[in-house]
Amino acid sequence: MPFKKLLFRKYPQLFRFLFAVSVVVLSSTTIFAQSGDGDVVVYVDSTAQFIRGFGAANIVDWYGNDPTMEEIEMAYGNDEGQLGFNILRLRISPNPNDWDNGNQVETARRAHELGALIWAAPWNPPESMAIYYDEADGSPQRKVDPEKYAEYAEHLEAFNVYMEERGVPLYGISVQNEPDYADDWTEWEPEEIVTFLRDHAPSINSRIIAPESFQFRRNYSDPILNDSLALAHTDIIGGHIYGGGLSAYPLAEEKGKEIWMTEHYTTSDRSANIWPDALGVGDEIQQVMKANWNAYIWWQIKRYYSPIHDGVDADTDSYEDDARSGTITKRGYVMGQYSKFIRPGYIRLHNDEPVGRGLMRVTATAFIDSASSKLVIVAVNGENADKDINFIVDGADAQLFNQYRTSETEDIEELESIEATDNRFMTTLPANSITTFVSSDIVVSNEQLVEAPNAYQLEQNYPNPFNPSTTIKYQLPASSEVSLKVYDMLGREVADLVNGRQAAGAHQARFDASNLSSGMYIYRLQAGSFVETRKMMLIK
Repeated sequence: MPFKKLLFRKYPQLFRFLFAVSVVVLSSTTIFAQSGDGDVVVYVDSTAQFIRGFGAANIVDWYGNDPTMEEIEMAYGNDEGQLGFNILRLRISPNPNDWDNGNQVETARRAHELGALIWAAPWNPPESMAIYYDEADGSPQRKVDPEKYAEYAEHLEAFNVYMEERGVPLYGISVQNEPDYADDWTEWEPEEIVTFLRDHAPSINSRIIAPESFQFRRNYSDPILNDSLALAHTDIIGGHIYGGGLSAYPLAEEKGKEIWMTEHYTTSDRSANIWPDALGVGDEIQQVMKANWNAYIWWQIKRYYSPIHDGVDADTDSYEDDARSGTITKRGYVMGQYSKFIRPGYIRLHNDEPVGRGLMRVTATAFIDSASSKLVIVAVNGENADKDINFIVDGADAQLFNQYRTSETEDIEELESIEATDNRFMTTLPANSITTFVSSDIVVSNEQLVEAPNAYQLEQNYPNPFNPSTTIKYQLPASSEVSLKVYDMLGREVADLVNGRQAAGAHQARFDASNLSSGMYIYRLQAGSFVETRKMMLIK
C-alpha cells in the first residue's frame, strides 16, 4: 500500500516553506477593514460563510491500527476530554467484499450516532471497470473505462446503499480521490469528470463531491462550475491543499456551492506532540476559514502525526510508543479549539486582526450562532513572545467571555472568564498558543442576524405585473458590493435602487414606477462578479 503524498514526504521543508509564505500572503490580503495595530475587531453585522464542520478520515487497513470505538467517541463526542469533530471521511474500496473490513461500519455508525456527517471517496474502481495505458515515461496509468461510467456510478451507489442498510447514511460521495495525483491511484482528466457528472451522477443517491484534486487545482473545478449540467449534479466543491490551492474561490461561491477542504496533513514526518509544530494546523484552519471555505477535514484520524496517536514512533515508523496509543495529541487539541466550540451551522464574521508591530503571526477568526446567541473568537499567537491584544465586538452587546487555551503546557484548558467593558477587553495571548473565547447570550444591536444564504440569488419581483410599485428580493451568501438597477427595453437606466456594500443575508428593494410608462423593464443585480437580470411588467 503506497504511503500518502510521496512528494510531500520527500521535500517536507519545501512544502512547509510554501505554506508559511501562503499564510503571510493570505493574512495580508484578507483584512476586511483596517483598525488599530494589535486590535481584533469583530463585525457582527458582516457575515461570511456558514460552517459545515471539522473532521478527519478513517481509512481502515492502511496503517494497521484502526480507531477503536472509544477513540471514535473521543474524536466525535463533545464532552470533556473529547474533540467535537462532526465530519468523518471513509474510503470506498474497489472490492465490495472489503467494505466491512476492520471496524469501518461499526465506528462510522457510532460517529453518526454522535452527530457526524459521513462521506466517502474512492481511490480506484473495480478492476473490471479499469483500463491501463503507459505514460510518456513508460509508467503504467489507470483510468475508469469511459464505456463503464454507468457501472462505476452503480458501484458508488452500491456502497451508498450498503452503508445505509447498516445504519450509516452517507452525507456525500466523491467521484475520485485526487484525480490529478495518479501515481498510485486512478487518473481523471477534467473533461472526463465533467462528462461523468453530466451523464451519470444522478444515479448516485447522495450529495456529490468533486473534484478533490491534490492541490485544489482550479483547472479541475472550474470546468464543473462552468458546465450547467455538471454544476447541477454537484453539491460540494472539494479539494486538498498539498503545497497549494488554499485561497478564496469566488466562482464556487457565486455558483452557490459549498467549498470543503477534504484532506491535508502537516509535518507528517514528525510526531503531532511536538510544540509548536502542532500549532501549524491552527494557522492552517484560520486560513481555510478566511478563504470562505465551509469545512476542514484532516487526513487519517489516528496516526502519530494526527489528532489521535496510534503508538507509532515517528523516527522509526514502528509501534514503539504504546503508552500514547489512543491518546489525543497536541495537534488534536489545537483542532479541538475550533471543533468543540464552532458547531455546524455557525456563521463566520468578518473581522480585523493584528497587523503591524511585528504581529503578522497573530491571527483571529470569529463566528456566531444566532440560534444560541453565542459568539466565538479563535486567536492564534504564533510569535515566540507574549502579545497583548485588544478585542472589540462591533454590533453586539457582549459582556462575558469564557476562554479555553492550548499551549505547550495546556490542552483546551478552561481559564478564568474575562469581563468586557463597552464590548471590548484586552488580554495577553501567550507565545505559541491558541485561545478560544466564547460569549453566550450576546445581544445583537443591529437587525436580527440570520444564517447566510448558500448562494447569490435574484428573485422575481412581486407583484408582477405591478402598478405602480413592486418589491425585488435577493440574497447574498457573503458581504458584497451590490448594485441593483432598473433599465427600460432600450437599455436606458431608469432607477438606481442599491449601490454599496451590504452584509450577507436576505435583502429587498422597493421600486416605484409612478413616473414611468407602462411596458417591460429589466432589473439587474451585480454583487461582486455575480450578475443576473430579470424582466418585470408595469401595467397602468
